[in-house]
Amino acid sequence: MRRALIAAAAAAAVVIVAGCTPEVPAPSTAASVEAGAALQDAQAQAVIEATFDELAAADAALDGSMLGERVDGQVKRARNAQYKLKSADSSVPLTDIPDEMQAVYLPAEGSWPRVMAAVTVEPDDDLTPVVLVWVQEDIEDDYTLVGWAHMVPGATLPSMPGGSTGTSTLPLDTDTIDPTPQASYESYLELLRGGSGSDLDDQFAPDTYREGVFAARKSFSDSAEQSDGKAVDTIVPKMSDTFAIGTADGGALVLAPLEVRSAITVEDAQIIPPESVEPLVRGEIDDQATYTYADFLVLYVPGPGADTLPGVVAADHTLILLSAS
Repeated sequence: MRRALIAAAAAAAVVIVAGCTPEVPAPSTAASVEAGAALQDAQAQAVIEATFDELAAADAALDGSMLGERVDGQVKRARNAQYKLKSADSSVPLTDIPDEMQAVYLPAEGSWPRVMAAVTVEPDDDLTPVVLVWVQEDIEDDYTLVGWAHMVPGATLPSMPGGSTGTSTLPLDTDTIDPTPQASYESYLELLRGGSGSDLDDQFAPDTYREGVFAARKSFSDSAEQSDGKAVDTIVPKMSDTFAIGTADGGALVLAPLEVRSAITVEDAQIIPPESVEPLVRGEIDDQATYTYADFLVLYVPGPGADTLPGVVAADHTLILLSAS
């Protein structure tokens, strides 16, 4: 006779990586724009307003099909999942993204794609400020919000270039930083895969994002082991949508969407998803289930001569799907 198993890990299906903290990290403040930036202050504000107009309309209708012109990428995937949850239970909150910015980092002139980043004021839900990332793929395209991530408690953003130059988009493999932004990011991905015992752990500053991922992984594993099963995490970067922008110290911020898939398999038992995530279930869950998360990371890679470790300064981890395989 098969046992019913409600996976303990299901309780950690949505990991709040930017949880409440007594002191909100203070990001650097961008200088006013001058000739070197690709956008004027008023143009940047117009981008922000158009983005939040689209987001507000979709939020009001709980309709993800209304997103796409100004909101896409990880933001759209996360919001679509939240719309499903809120449609089933009106008490479920949408992620609070303030439309008031305390810093805007304007893109430099030059080739495309161009990246604009901003940091919001503290949300009403008492979480940390949110880093927002817009990308303009080509001169004919609009700036589109593609990622958001709450600041990691205790973290601060590095100083960014002022408006006289704007913030440049860097090749991920630029030779001006050693290790390169790509190498640092790939090492961090290996740390995520290896877990807290990884040899890479002391090569990065501590962050609550990986602590949350590791804790959820242990919870899944403990649940699976109760019925001779197993749990496996798969970390899938989206390198074609990953960007690096230059910091004032000659380093970089890596702006990276990725997907985390937590698969659990049990023996002689049945996985029963919690009611709170049923709107995200696809297929008939029995003895196998995969939790899929749309994540976004902001990784700081210090410039030459810096005595600080690379580290995640902002991250979000959002459940978007629970599937039967």
